[in-house]
Amino acid sequence: MSNKRRIRWDRVALAVIVLVALIFLLGSCVSGCSKDDPDDGLTTADSEADTAQQEAPAVPGTTAPPANAADASMVNVPIVITDSNPVIQIPGAESSASDSTATEPVPSLPAGYQMVPVKLNAMHAGTLVLVNKENPSHLSAEELDLEQVYYAEDKPDTYEISYPGHTSLNRTALSQFNRLMKAYYSATSNQEIMFNYGYLDTGKEKSNPDSPSAYDIQLHIKRNDGGYEYISNIAPYSWLFEHMASYGFVLRYPQDKSEITGERGGYTAIRYVGVPHASYMTENNLCLEEYLDMLKTRYRFGGTVLEHVTNKTKYHIYYVPVDSTSTGDPEIPVPSGGQYEISGNNSDGFIVTAIVG
Repeated sequence: MSNKRRIRWDRVALAVIVLVALIFLLGSCVSGCSKDDPDDGLTTADSEADTAQQEAPAVPGTTAPPANAADASMVNVPIVITDSNPVIQIPGAESSASDSTATEPVPSLPAGYQMVPVKLNAMHAGTLVLVNKENPSHLSAEELDLEQVYYAEDKPDTYEISYPGHTSLNRTALSQFNRLMKAYYSATSNQEIMFNYGYLDTGKEKSNPDSPSAYDIQLHIKRNDGGYEYISNIAPYSWLFEHMASYGFVLRYPQDKSEITGERGGYTAIRYVGVPHASYMTENNLCLEEYLDMLKTRYRFGGTVLEHVTNKTKYHIYYVPVDSTSTGDPEIPVPSGGQYEISGNNSDGFIVTAIVG
Protein backbone atom coordinates (compact mmCIF):
# COMPACT_ATOMS: atom_id res chain seq x y z
CA MET A 1 0.00 0.00 0.00
CA SER A 2 1.49 3.29 -1.10
CA ASN A 3 1.61 6.35 1.07
CA LYS A 4 0.33 9.76 -0.35
CA ARG A 5 2.36 12.94 0.51
CA ARG A 6 0.23 15.72 2.14
CA ILE A 7 0.31 19.23 0.60
CA ARG A 8 1.49 21.88 3.06
CA TRP A 9 -0.72 24.84 2.19
CA ASP A 10 0.89 27.00 4.77
CA ARG A 11 4.22 26.76 2.95
CA VAL A 12 2.57 27.61 -0.43
CA ALA A 13 1.00 30.71 1.03
CA LEU A 14 4.35 31.86 2.43
CA ALA A 15 6.04 31.39 -0.97
CA VAL A 16 3.35 33.44 -2.72
CA ILE A 17 3.74 36.26 -0.22
CA VAL A 18 7.51 36.34 -0.71
CA LEU A 19 7.09 36.36 -4.52
CA VAL A 20 4.63 39.28 -4.44
CA ALA A 21 6.97 41.21 -2.17
CA LEU A 22 9.86 40.68 -4.58
CA ILE A 23 7.77 41.79 -7.55
CA PHE A 24 6.71 44.98 -5.70
CA LEU A 25 10.29 45.81 -4.71
CA LEU A 26 11.52 45.27 -8.27
CA GLY A 27 8.85 47.58 -9.68
CA SER A 28 9.73 50.35 -7.21
CA CYS A 29 13.41 50.12 -8.15
CA VAL A 30 12.70 50.37 -11.89
CA SER A 31 10.46 53.43 -11.42
CA GLY A 32 12.99 55.27 -9.25
CA CYS A 33 15.88 54.57 -11.60
CA SER A 34 13.95 55.86 -14.62
CA LYS A 35 13.40 59.28 -12.93
CA ASP A 36 17.08 59.70 -12.06
CA ASP A 37 18.41 58.70 -15.47
CA PRO A 38 18.88 61.95 -17.64
CA ASP A 39 19.51 60.05 -20.82
CA ASP A 40 16.50 57.83 -20.76
CA GLY A 41 14.71 59.74 -23.53
CA LEU A 42 11.84 60.73 -21.23
CA THR A 43 10.71 64.33 -20.59
CA THR A 44 8.90 65.55 -17.52
CA ALA A 45 6.14 68.14 -17.60
CA ASP A 46 8.52 70.79 -16.15
CA SER A 47 11.21 70.15 -18.75
CA GLU A 48 8.63 70.44 -21.53
CA ALA A 49 7.70 73.90 -20.34
CA ASP A 50 11.37 74.98 -20.18
CA THR A 51 12.00 73.71 -23.70
CA ALA A 52 8.96 75.53 -25.05
CA GLN A 53 10.12 78.81 -23.47
CA GLN A 54 13.62 78.49 -24.97
CA GLU A 55 12.35 77.69 -28.45
CA ALA A 56 9.58 80.30 -28.58
CA PRO A 57 10.41 83.34 -30.82
CA ALA A 58 10.98 86.72 -29.11
CA VAL A 59 8.02 89.09 -29.26
CA PRO A 60 8.95 92.42 -30.89
CA GLY A 61 9.04 95.33 -28.46
CA THR A 62 9.52 93.19 -25.37
CA THR A 63 12.59 92.58 -23.23
CA ALA A 64 13.49 89.32 -21.52
CA PRO A 65 13.54 89.60 -17.72
CA PRO A 66 17.00 89.93 -16.16
CA ALA A 67 18.67 86.73 -14.97
CA ASN A 68 19.78 88.13 -11.61
CA ALA A 69 19.44 91.04 -9.23
CA ALA A 70 22.49 92.86 -10.64
CA ASP A 71 21.00 92.85 -14.13
CA ALA A 72 17.61 93.83 -12.74
CA SER A 73 19.09 97.07 -11.37
CA MET A 74 19.84 98.24 -14.96
CA VAL A 75 16.28 97.87 -16.21
CA ASN A 76 14.70 101.22 -17.30
CA VAL A 77 17.81 103.27 -16.53
CA PRO A 78 17.64 106.23 -18.99
CA ILE A 79 20.50 107.13 -21.31
CA VAL A 80 22.20 110.24 -19.91
CA ILE A 81 23.25 112.71 -22.60
CA THR A 82 26.15 114.87 -21.43
CA ASP A 83 26.37 118.58 -22.16
CA SER A 84 29.13 118.01 -24.71
CA ASN A 85 27.13 115.49 -26.77
CA PRO A 86 24.43 116.34 -29.31
CA VAL A 87 20.86 115.25 -28.73
CA ILE A 88 20.39 112.06 -30.76
CA GLN A 89 17.26 110.32 -31.95
CA ILE A 90 16.18 107.45 -29.69
CA PRO A 91 16.68 104.08 -31.43
CA GLY A 92 13.41 102.51 -32.54
CA ALA A 93 11.63 105.77 -33.24
CA GLU A 94 9.89 106.15 -36.57
CA SER A 95 12.46 107.67 -38.93
CA SER A 96 13.81 107.34 -42.41
CA ALA A 97 16.76 108.86 -44.20
CA SER A 98 14.49 109.61 -47.14
CA ASP A 99 11.79 111.20 -44.97
CA SER A 100 11.60 114.85 -45.97
CA THR A 101 10.20 115.77 -42.56
CA ALA A 102 13.21 114.39 -40.66
CA THR A 103 15.15 117.08 -38.84
CA GLU A 104 18.85 117.39 -38.11
CA PRO A 105 20.07 116.63 -34.57
CA VAL A 106 19.85 119.71 -32.37
CA PRO A 107 22.90 120.58 -30.24
CA SER A 108 22.20 120.36 -26.54
CA LEU A 109 22.52 123.48 -24.40
CA PRO A 110 25.92 123.62 -22.69
CA ALA A 111 26.06 123.48 -18.91
CA GLY A 112 25.55 126.84 -17.26
CA TYR A 113 23.38 128.29 -20.06
CA GLN A 114 19.69 128.99 -20.38
CA MET A 115 17.43 130.18 -23.18
CA VAL A 116 15.78 133.60 -22.94
CA PRO A 117 13.15 134.85 -25.39
CA VAL A 118 13.64 138.11 -27.27
CA LYS A 119 11.54 139.96 -29.79
CA LEU A 120 12.57 139.41 -33.38
CA ASN A 121 12.70 143.15 -34.05
CA ALA A 122 15.22 143.50 -31.19
CA MET A 123 17.73 142.38 -33.82
CA HIS A 124 17.70 146.03 -34.97
CA ALA A 125 18.45 147.48 -31.53
CA GLY A 126 21.43 147.57 -29.18
CA THR A 127 24.89 149.01 -28.83
CA LEU A 128 26.34 146.82 -31.61
CA VAL A 129 23.85 147.47 -34.40
CA LEU A 130 25.61 148.09 -37.69
CA VAL A 131 24.08 151.11 -39.38
CA ASN A 132 25.57 152.05 -42.73
CA LYS A 133 24.52 152.48 -46.34
CA GLU A 134 23.78 148.76 -46.74
CA ASN A 135 22.09 148.40 -43.34
CA PRO A 136 19.75 151.32 -42.57
CA SER A 137 18.28 151.88 -39.15
CA HIS A 138 14.88 150.24 -38.58
CA LEU A 139 14.00 152.17 -35.41
CA SER A 140 12.12 155.42 -35.01
CA ALA A 141 13.29 158.22 -32.71
CA GLU A 142 10.76 157.06 -30.12
CA GLU A 143 12.42 153.62 -29.98
CA LEU A 144 16.00 154.83 -29.45
CA ASP A 145 15.83 155.95 -25.78
CA LEU A 146 17.01 159.43 -26.68
CA GLU A 147 18.00 162.12 -24.21
CA GLN A 148 18.69 165.77 -25.00
CA VAL A 149 22.36 166.44 -24.40
CA TYR A 150 21.95 169.95 -22.98
CA TYR A 151 19.47 168.84 -20.28
CA ALA A 152 21.30 165.71 -19.09
CA GLU A 153 21.72 165.86 -15.31
CA ASP A 154 25.28 164.58 -15.44
CA LYS A 155 26.49 166.91 -18.20
CA PRO A 156 29.70 168.68 -17.17
CA ASP A 157 30.51 172.27 -18.13
CA THR A 158 33.70 171.14 -19.83
CA TYR A 159 32.26 170.97 -23.38
CA GLU A 160 29.78 172.95 -25.43
CA ILE A 161 26.95 171.94 -27.77
CA SER A 162 26.64 173.33 -31.26
CA TYR A 163 22.82 173.10 -31.35
CA PRO A 164 21.61 172.91 -27.72
CA GLY A 165 17.90 172.95 -28.54
CA HIS A 166 17.73 169.77 -30.61
CA THR A 167 20.86 167.68 -30.05
CA SER A 168 20.14 164.25 -28.58
CA LEU A 169 21.82 160.89 -28.10
CA ASN A 170 21.03 157.45 -26.74
CA ARG A 171 20.81 157.75 -22.96
CA THR A 172 23.52 155.14 -22.17
CA ALA A 173 25.92 156.53 -24.75
CA LEU A 174 25.41 160.06 -23.46
CA SER A 175 26.10 159.05 -19.86
CA GLN A 176 29.37 157.42 -20.91
CA PHE A 177 30.34 160.42 -23.06
CA ASN A 178 29.83 162.76 -20.09
CA ARG A 179 32.12 160.56 -17.99
CA LEU A 180 34.70 160.63 -20.78
CA MET A 181 34.60 164.42 -21.01
CA LYS A 182 34.98 164.84 -17.24
CA ALA A 183 38.07 162.65 -17.34
CA TYR A 184 39.39 164.52 -20.41
CA TYR A 185 39.12 167.87 -18.65
CA SER A 186 40.75 166.50 -15.48
CA ALA A 187 43.71 165.29 -17.57
CA THR A 188 44.10 168.25 -19.96
CA SER A 189 42.14 171.24 -18.53
CA ASN A 190 41.01 171.76 -22.14
CA GLN A 191 37.48 173.03 -22.88
CA GLU A 192 37.62 173.36 -26.66
CA ILE A 193 35.66 170.21 -27.53
CA MET A 194 32.28 170.83 -29.17
CA PHE A 195 29.48 168.27 -29.34
CA ASN A 196 28.42 169.01 -32.88
CA TYR A 197 25.92 166.35 -33.97
CA GLY A 198 24.43 163.31 -32.28
CA TYR A 199 21.26 161.58 -33.47
CA LEU A 200 20.17 162.63 -36.95
CA ASP A 201 17.50 160.94 -39.03
CA THR A 202 18.47 159.21 -42.26
CA GLY A 203 19.23 161.69 -45.03
CA LYS A 204 19.22 164.64 -42.67
CA GLU A 205 21.69 167.40 -43.55
CA LYS A 206 25.08 166.85 -41.85
CA SER A 207 24.19 163.27 -40.97
CA ASN A 208 26.52 160.39 -41.70
CA PRO A 209 25.28 156.82 -42.33
CA ASP A 210 25.59 155.93 -38.62
CA SER A 211 23.84 159.04 -37.25
CA PRO A 212 20.38 157.31 -37.13
CA SER A 213 21.76 154.73 -34.65
CA ALA A 214 21.84 157.42 -31.89
CA TYR A 215 25.24 156.05 -30.76
CA ASP A 216 27.30 158.23 -33.11
CA ILE A 217 28.79 161.62 -32.09
CA GLN A 218 30.46 164.13 -34.39
CA LEU A 219 32.98 166.25 -32.53
CA HIS A 220 34.55 169.61 -33.40
CA ILE A 221 37.02 172.01 -31.87
CA LYS A 222 35.90 175.56 -31.16
CA ARG A 223 38.55 178.03 -32.28
CA ASN A 224 39.21 181.35 -30.60
CA ASP A 225 37.95 183.19 -33.69
CA GLY A 226 34.58 181.50 -33.34
CA GLY A 227 35.16 179.02 -36.17
CA TYR A 228 35.19 175.22 -35.94
CA GLU A 229 37.40 172.40 -37.15
CA TYR A 230 37.61 168.65 -36.82
CA ILE A 231 39.58 167.13 -33.98
CA SER A 232 42.92 165.59 -34.93
CA ASN A 233 45.09 163.16 -32.98
CA ILE A 234 47.48 165.74 -31.55
CA ALA A 235 47.92 167.05 -28.00
CA PRO A 236 45.84 167.77 -26.03
CA TYR A 237 43.13 166.03 -28.07
CA SER A 238 45.26 162.90 -28.39
CA TRP A 239 44.19 162.04 -24.82
CA LEU A 240 40.69 161.50 -26.18
CA PHE A 241 41.92 159.07 -28.85
CA GLU A 242 44.03 157.16 -26.34
CA HIS A 243 41.35 156.76 -23.66
CA MET A 244 37.93 156.72 -25.36
CA ALA A 245 37.91 152.90 -25.51
CA SER A 246 37.94 152.78 -21.70
CA TYR A 247 34.54 154.46 -21.82
CA GLY A 248 33.15 152.32 -24.65
CA PHE A 249 33.89 154.52 -27.68
CA VAL A 250 35.75 153.87 -30.93
CA LEU A 251 36.58 155.99 -33.95
CA ARG A 252 33.75 155.21 -36.33
CA TYR A 253 35.46 156.03 -39.62
CA PRO A 254 39.24 155.52 -39.41
CA GLN A 255 41.05 156.91 -42.45
CA ASP A 256 42.71 153.58 -43.23
CA LYS A 257 39.34 151.75 -43.23
CA SER A 258 37.44 153.86 -45.75
CA GLU A 259 37.16 150.98 -48.25
CA ILE A 260 35.44 148.90 -45.56
CA THR A 261 33.25 151.53 -43.91
CA GLY A 262 32.38 153.26 -47.18
CA GLU A 263 33.09 156.63 -45.56
CA ARG A 264 36.13 158.83 -45.90
CA GLY A 265 38.16 159.57 -42.82
CA GLY A 266 39.20 163.03 -41.76
CA TYR A 267 36.29 164.02 -39.56
CA THR A 268 35.94 162.82 -35.99
CA ALA A 269 32.88 160.70 -35.43
CA ILE A 270 33.08 158.46 -32.39
CA ARG A 271 30.72 155.59 -31.81
CA TYR A 272 29.59 153.99 -28.55
CA VAL A 273 29.81 150.16 -28.66
CA GLY A 274 30.48 149.26 -25.00
CA VAL A 275 33.72 148.88 -23.07
CA PRO A 276 34.77 145.29 -23.91
CA HIS A 277 34.07 145.72 -27.62
CA ALA A 278 35.79 149.11 -27.84
CA SER A 279 38.79 147.70 -26.01
CA TYR A 280 39.13 144.71 -28.35
CA MET A 281 38.54 146.77 -31.51
CA THR A 282 41.16 149.33 -30.50
CA GLU A 283 43.76 146.72 -29.53
CA ASN A 284 43.27 144.88 -32.84
CA ASN A 285 42.75 147.89 -35.13
CA LEU A 286 39.27 146.86 -36.23
CA CYS A 287 36.43 149.06 -37.41
CA LEU A 288 32.86 148.12 -36.49
CA GLU A 289 32.22 146.31 -39.79
CA GLU A 290 35.34 144.17 -39.35
CA TYR A 291 34.58 143.38 -35.72
CA LEU A 292 31.02 142.20 -36.34
CA ASP A 293 32.12 140.13 -39.33
CA MET A 294 34.82 138.50 -37.20
CA LEU A 295 32.31 137.56 -34.49
CA LYS A 296 29.96 136.07 -37.05
CA THR A 297 32.72 134.06 -38.73
CA ARG A 298 34.80 132.86 -35.77
CA TYR A 299 32.73 133.12 -32.59
CA ARG A 300 29.31 131.56 -33.14
CA PHE A 301 27.52 130.07 -30.16
CA GLY A 302 28.26 126.37 -29.86
CA GLY A 303 31.86 126.85 -30.97
CA THR A 304 34.57 129.11 -29.59
CA VAL A 305 33.65 132.22 -27.62
CA LEU A 306 35.71 135.39 -27.72
CA GLU A 307 37.26 135.85 -24.28
CA HIS A 308 38.49 139.36 -23.54
CA VAL A 309 39.76 140.89 -20.32
CA THR A 310 39.70 144.59 -19.63
CA ASN A 311 40.18 146.38 -16.30
CA LYS A 312 40.35 142.99 -14.53
CA THR A 313 36.91 142.00 -15.86
CA LYS A 314 36.63 138.91 -18.05
CA TYR A 315 34.05 138.85 -20.81
CA HIS A 316 32.72 136.10 -23.07
CA ILE A 317 31.38 137.37 -26.40
CA TYR A 318 29.63 135.31 -29.08
CA TYR A 319 27.29 135.59 -32.05
CA VAL A 320 23.89 133.88 -32.27
CA PRO A 321 22.46 133.65 -35.80
CA VAL A 322 18.74 134.15 -36.40
CA ASP A 323 16.66 133.32 -39.44
CA SER A 324 15.54 136.75 -40.56
CA THR A 325 12.69 135.18 -42.58
CA SER A 326 11.19 133.66 -39.45
CA THR A 327 7.99 135.19 -38.11
CA GLY A 328 8.38 133.89 -34.56
CA ASP A 329 10.39 135.40 -31.73
CA PRO A 330 13.74 133.66 -31.18
CA GLU A 331 15.31 132.38 -27.96
CA ILE A 332 18.90 133.33 -27.21
CA PRO A 333 21.32 131.20 -25.12
CA VAL A 334 22.82 133.18 -22.26
CA PRO A 335 24.79 132.22 -19.13
CA SER A 336 22.62 131.24 -16.16
CA GLY A 337 23.02 133.91 -13.52
CA GLY A 338 25.51 136.75 -13.71
CA GLN A 339 25.40 139.79 -15.94
CA TYR A 340 24.97 139.75 -19.70
CA GLU A 341 23.86 142.03 -22.51
CA ILE A 342 22.16 141.11 -25.77
CA SER A 343 22.49 143.39 -28.80
CA GLY A 344 21.20 142.90 -32.29
CA ASN A 345 23.56 143.39 -35.22
CA ASN A 346 20.81 144.92 -37.41
CA SER A 347 20.90 142.18 -40.03
CA ASP A 348 20.94 138.50 -39.08
CA GLY A 349 21.59 137.83 -35.42
CA PHE A 350 22.49 138.84 -31.90
CA ILE A 351 25.71 139.42 -29.99
CA VAL A 352 25.81 138.23 -26.37
CA THR A 353 28.30 139.84 -24.00
CA ALA A 354 28.60 138.15 -20.61
CA ILE A 355 30.72 138.98 -17.57
CA VAL A 356 32.30 135.71 -16.45
CA GLY A 357 34.98 136.85 -14.02
